[in-house]
Parts: sequence; structure tokens; C-alpha cells
Amino acid sequence: MRRGALAILFVTLFVDLLGFGLIVPLIPIYIRHYGGAPWVGGLLMASFSMMQFVFAPVWGRLSDRVGRRPLILLSLVGSGVSYWMFGAAPNLAVLFAARVASGILTAASLPTAQAYVADVTPPERRAGGMALLGAAFGLGFAFGPWIGGVLGRYALPGYPAIATPAFFASGLALVSFLFALFLLPETHHDRRVSREREGPLAAFVAVRNALRRPGIGAALLVFAFANFAFAAVESSFSWLVILRFEDRLAQMAAAAWEAGQHTSFAALSPEMRAQLTERMAVGVSGGIFGIVGVTVLIAHGAVMGGLARRVGEAQLVIAGVAVLTLALLGVAFAQDLNAIRVLSACIALGSGVMGPSLTALITQYADSGERGTVSGAQHGLSSLARILAPPVNNYLVGWNTAVPFVAASALMGVALALSLRLRPGAVREEGRPAVAGDPSA
Repeated sequence: MRRGALAILFVTLFVDLLGFGLIVPLIPIYIRHYGGAPWVGGLLMASFSMMQFVFAPVWGRLSDRVGRRPLILLSLVGSGVSYWMFGAAPNLAVLFAARVASGILTAASLPTAQAYVADVTPPERRAGGMALLGAAFGLGFAFGPWIGGVLGRYALPGYPAIATPAFFASGLALVSFLFALFLLPETHHDRRVSREREGPLAAFVAVRNALRRPGIGAALLVFAFANFAFAAVESSFSWLVILRFEDRLAQMAAAAWEAGQHTSFAALSPEMRAQLTERMAVGVSGGIFGIVGVTVLIAHGAVMGGLARRVGEAQLVIAGVAVLTLALLGVAFAQDLNAIRVLSACIALGSGVMGPSLTALITQYADSGERGTVSGAQHGLSSLARILAPPVNNYLVGWNTAVPFVAASALMGVALALSLRLRPGAVREEGRPAVAGDPSA
């Protein structure tokens, strides 16, 4: 049942994350369509992350009480509804409402999926199981931007062409919901969980308690710094391409137009030239995100193939953070699109070996009755980083495209220093972890 459950979870998440990959690279285009500046895009991403921060620990704890399956189904319904709202949005206010709704309703997705994997994998194979989730993410990001770029050329009646990918993502999420409803089994039957009082501060309490735990606290600190730095890539990368290479994108658009239409690009109206350049930016950004997705998929495949068992999760975290530190610094100063593509692959490689290995270390220290809670705290911490980073990064990228990535590289350097403190978790009876310094270990 374990392999079958993981396979069904993989397909479910792949379909859902394909929708995510359709939308995220296009956010700068949506913002520009409604007349917003880069910092508005930062606030849009921060609004989503704020809701994720508040609700991820709540949903994670709830999954320990009622099971994983109901929370995954809730997340998929939330994706379908919020993507539809995003596509149908007539203005920035509704666009923000859609992302807020998405943040609330989809906050259960990844923490519950992590807990689901931990339920059905032994500790020595858990990094491979977590890499399976990353593979679903990688596939979604490999194909999502490309599909979004194609769909963005076609308008549905009554809506601009940029709305089409969002509607398609909504349909994908609802298909994934039906798939999970009939095929995804429940895996969590140990419902022992502390009954701490819930409330508006539950997210802060969950993160605080997790940071105090031996083993978990050190890994979560690495996770926090790495996620704050990585938010620069998520929130600023498309803006970097558009702003740093605006002239180059216009040249590429002109060459493509004149080769296909055999008429002068310069003779077109300014609005038409801007629209064609915007489409070229979507295509280039989508291609870069596709490279990221494929590279993440390869890295996660290596982790699933036994790399974590041979090398060790702690060592993979150190290596991944080191690669990210150098790659982000390279992006800050790269002046060629091909260099950006290569460095993007390096970022994906570092993230691909770091992410599942770090998550495996965290879950090795949690027993079966608190995995959802710990995973919820982990993703609450991730969301907190994404609340703070996008508005700052998107303001800075509008001022100077190098600054967010220099800052991200410096933060990764801090994460690298912290990662040197990580130690593998030793497992004792009934799958409960023995922590460093525990006399009973």
C-alpha cells in the first residue's frame, strides 16, 4: 500500500503543482496588465504567504487530529476556486482577494503531504520520499510555464488572454480533487496529539515550540534562512529578466516578428510593440522556469535513487546551500541570458538536493502523532520568510536588479554556517527519534 499511496499522492500533487507552475511566472505580467509596479507584485505574493503562515500550522495540527486525506482534498478545492478567481479578476483588488483565498485554502497542501510521506516511509528512506514531492514540484515547474506561455496566446470570450492559464489551472486542480477523492487512501491512524489552544497566534506558538526542540530547531533555522534567501528567486526572478534584459527582449521580439510577418517591427504602434515584447518576456521567463523544473526533477531523482542514503542528509544540505550561495551571487552580476539560464540550473540543483534532505532531517525528529504539526510549523516559517522577502526584494529589484540576489547570497552564507551544525537523526524503537544529547538514545 505504501508505494501505491505514494504514487497516487505524486499524481495528485503533480496535477496541482502544474497549475501553480502555470501561474507564478506570469504574475509580473498580471501586475503590469493592471497598471501595478514591481512592489505591488511583492505585496501580492506577501498576501498569499501571510495566509500560509497563519494557516499552515493550523492545518498541519488538524491533519494530526482528523487525518491527512481531508486536508489534501480541502487544499485541492481551494486551488480550483482561487485560480478561477485569479483568472476572472477585473482589477487588482480581486487579484489580491484571489491570492488571499488561495493562501488560506491551500496552506494544507505541502505540510500535509510531507506528513503523509512520513507516515508511509521508514526514516532511512524518508529523504527519497520527500524528493518524490519535489519531483512533482519539478515536473509542474518544468511543464507549467511552457503550457502557460502557449495558453496565454489564446483568449476566452470576455477575458484577456492572460486569464486563460489561470482558468486552465483551476480545471487541473478540480481534476486532481476528483482523482484524490476516489483513489487517495488515508495513512494517519495515530491520532494522539497535544491539545494546545488554537488562536490567531497559533502559528507563532507552533514555530516557537518547534525551534525549541533539539535537532528540529537547528534544521529549522537553516530552513528559515534558506527560504528567506530563496524568496528572492521566486519573487524577483521574472522582474530581473524583464528589467535587466528589456532591450534584448525587444530585439528578440522584433526579430521574431519580422521573420514571421516580413514587415517592420518599428512600424508597429507602441502598444503593439510593448505587447509583443511582453509575450517574449513570458516565453523567456517560462523557459528559464522550465530549466529550473527539469533540474529540480533530476536532483530529486538522484536523492530518490539513494544519494541521501550513500552521502547522508546533513552532507547534502551543506552541499546544496553552498551551491545556492555561489549561484545567487552569479545571478546578481550576470549580463547574458544564457548565463542566467546556467545559473538558474545551478540554483535548482542546490535547492533540489537541499530541500528533501533538510525536510527528512526535520521529520526524523518528530513522532507519528506530531508530524503534521511539525511540518505545519516548518511551512509556517517558510511562509513568514515569503511575507517579508517579496515586498523588499521587489522594491529593490526595481531600483537595482543585482541587490536582491547579493542579499540572498549573503543570507545563504549564514544558512551555510548554520548547516555545519546539523547532525543526522538516530532512530529508536517505534520509529521515534533519538536526539543529540538524549541519554536514552
